[in-house]
Amino acid sequence: MEEDKSTGDLLDTAAKILIRGFGMGVVILFLWGGMIIIAGDFVFRVHGVIFPITSQQFYAIHYAGIAATKSCVTLFFLLPYISIRIVRSKSGKNS
Repeated sequence: MEEDKSTGDLLDTAAKILIRGFGMGVVILFLWGGMIIIAGDFVFRVHGVIFPITSQQFYAIHYAGIAATKSCVTLFFLLPYISIRIVRSKSGKNS
């Protein structure tokens, strides 16, 4: 399978963007999880004034949000990055 230089450059650029997006998503997940672990009670008190929810509901909402975010980051950033790298390696022009 032949590809011209511009297509290869485009794929390399897309791969760089995707891996950076994945990295930023992982950082956001660590910050979110750390915030809930370290300051969860404070965050619950702040939001408890605005939203009438129990502590269990609060933690369930954040757990579901973290799980959904992790799934989206993996699906939309990591898997396309891996796919591009596979295509580039099979074309013999892996950088």
